[in-house]
Amino acid sequence: MKTIQLAGNRNKSDFTIYLSHILTKLGKNVLIVDATKQSIYRYGYTHLTKSQHLYDFQQIDILCDAKNWLDVEKLLRAEGDSTTQYDLIIVDMDHKGAIEQEWPEFDERYYVGDDERLNQNRDVELLNYLFDITKSNEIKRVIFKSSNKFHESQFDSLMNHRPVWRSMNYTIEPDEFAIGLAIQMQHEQHIPLNRISKQYKKQLEEIISELYKIHVNEVKNAIKPSFFRFGKTKMNETNENELNVASNS
Repeated sequence: MKTIQLAGNRNKSDFTIYLSHILTKLGKNVLIVDATKQSIYRYGYTHLTKSQHLYDFQQIDILCDAKNWLDVEKLLRAEGDSTTQYDLIIVDMDHKGAIEQEWPEFDERYYVGDDERLNQNRDVELLNYLFDITKSNEIKRVIFKSSNKFHESQFDSLMNHRPVWRSMNYTIEPDEFAIGLAIQMQHEQHIPLNRISKQYKKQLEEIISELYKIHVNEVKNAIKPSFFRFGKTKMNETNENELNVASNS
């Protein structure tokens, strides 16, 4: 089992779900733990009642209301599940209250940010607190760029060059359809992976390739639409239409 911490004030939910969705295509069981201050996943992606905590979002499990690792195990146990059944557990954190809780040492840590000044100023405080708590300033970086093309060194300056960025930086270019797709995903409960930009998908594939030390082509093949499946679907739709015409004549 691997554990990943995602830190940052930017809304990371759509990114996390796209990443998890690709991993399910690779046969991984994924759990997302919603440790966000506003319970973004609970209110944005699930149909849970107040007394429910675990939600199946297109084969991705989302766990809400867990404030620490003990809560994660307790809430899963109440559902007859356990942390050991997952290949990957991703914990999304956007406030100091979540970071200061008891968590195991994460296998990987990612800072997910953007060019918005409000988020960057909050992220400076959040990351400094994370580094102080964990006594480590090594972290990976995923940046959602704006059309203004601010250089990443600007954030490094805000952080007084404290972070030690591990591995490559993952940069996701602006996409005018991204927000609309995220809203569609929330309302329709369907992950529109094939409608996100090629560059966005490429970065997701590279993150997973680096995370699991597998060739990026293996990731690409796992999510590639099947020509034969597409053809079969179309054939079934054609046959169904022919039957409807026949029954109406």
